Amino acid sequence: MLNKIAERRKTPAKQIEMGFVTPLQFYGIDTNPFAVQLARATMMIARKIAIDKQGLTEPALPLDTLDQNIVCEDALFTKWAKADAVIGNPPFLGGKHMRIVLGDDYIDHVFQRFPNVKDSVDFCSYWFRLAHEHLGENGRAGLVGTNSISQGKSRTATLDYITQNGGYIHEAISTQPWSGEAAVHVSLVNWCKKEPSTYHLDNRKVSQINSSLTSTTDVSSAVRLSANRNQCFQGVIPVGKGFLVTEAQVKAWIKAEPLNQEVLKLFSMGANLAKNPHGRPERWIIDFSDMPIEEVSDYKLPFDHVRVHVKSERETNREPVMREKWWRFKRTNEAMRKAIAPLSCYFTVPRVSKWAIFIPAPLNWLPGDKSVVVASDDFYVLGLLLSKVHRTWMNAQKSTLKADIAYTHNTCFETFPFPQNPLAKLVEQIRATAHDLHNYRTEQMEKKQWGITQLYNKFFDEPSSQLYKLHAKLNQLVMQAYEFSPDDDILGRLLALNLELA
Repeated sequence: MLNKIAERRKTPAKQIEMGFVTPLQFYGIDTNPFAVQLARATMMIARKIAIDKQGLTEPALPLDTLDQNIVCEDALFTKWAKADAVIGNPPFLGGKHMRIVLGDDYIDHVFQRFPNVKDSVDFCSYWFRLAHEHLGENGRAGLVGTNSISQGKSRTATLDYITQNGGYIHEAISTQPWSGEAAVHVSLVNWCKKEPSTYHLDNRKVSQINSSLTSTTDVSSAVRLSANRNQCFQGVIPVGKGFLVTEAQVKAWIKAEPLNQEVLKLFSMGANLAKNPHGRPERWIIDFSDMPIEEVSDYKLPFDHVRVHVKSERETNREPVMREKWWRFKRTNEAMRKAIAPLSCYFTVPRVSKWAIFIPAPLNWLPGDKSVVVASDDFYVLGLLLSKVHRTWMNAQKSTLKADIAYTHNTCFETFPFPQNPLAKLVEQIRATAHDLHNYRTEQMEKKQWGITQLYNKFFDEPSSQLYKLHAKLNQLVMQAYEFSPDDDILGRLLALNLELA
């Protein structure tokens, strides 16, 4: 920095070098008193080190007093000093955990401070908005956030806000493991308010960087389509370990009273879908759906079990309805149940997984909240969901947990524009190929006793495999259904179709 100043300065050479940059030009905010004191001491010592290292002749004393520069305050509610550059590592905390960790009063205060952030977002999101609001026209900012800032609700609150309000992301690392104690993946984002001449993403020079932290077409403007509503769902949310029972208990209860089988279900979650042959669940759950307590009491053994093992846990729950209706799941998802009831099967995918591959599932598997359900038994639909076209859209819209794909019903499915008026012959060919792919996968999983993840790890990228060939055939047919060509910008065409349908 001093060398650059020396090259550009127009002042007399006798001026003290460090006079251009002093600790008094740095400001900081933190709620941790020790961190504040440590930062003050570090900045004061840094000046002495710089003088020695650069061989400067100016005196190191007196030390600068930074009590007014680096302060122990809450950055969300205190006044920020005017600055040319803002850098930071704001706290990471998932939106669903904020009230539990920080308390209702504080989070209500946060929501009042940021009324335009309507959804539950990662706690670090608020710092991105504030940093952008405090940037001058020539200012620059660089923050570290969880990699969710480029996805879903958190992206809307952060990077969408920046790019839609005069900001340009000019350098970023889209995702990498956090070097600290928290087991998360993070994104590093640098932006400014003047259009940059160059962009660097993941240490590569690119033509642009969008709010998804990719250099491809920005699909953040895609609209949730009414035609896709009430077709894709997240599974039920039980809340209560006592709902889970063993297979031995299930058999004994059904033997004692056959009526009990109506409320004893195989419980399908993301892990079994990804790891087990055919995705078969190994756990059982007591499911009273939305029954009133008078009806629930007819299933005596399951009801007694829930009363003993769930009710006491629910009595300390912060939500009144959870305490009052202790025998019901937190989210019974009646809309999903209604949508899949008339079908022969439904299509499901782990909510978080490496591959995000859909498989058919029988109706007697109750989908849990770690799985996503598409209410269709048409293998034409399955073929579209397994195609490269849908996977391209999914990867542009996805959320992530660490480095895995999180398939979200509102962004990945409800925004996805299906082919409009495809030829009947193509529809049947896609349907038949999806059946062939399903039969092949079923045969291989049964023969090798692999789950879908292991199968795709081994063969999805192997050109000589039947899995590769069937996906290639499916991809070609789906491209024809959309009337896309290999040279097309697939995301651009899909976004245009989405907006046209909207």
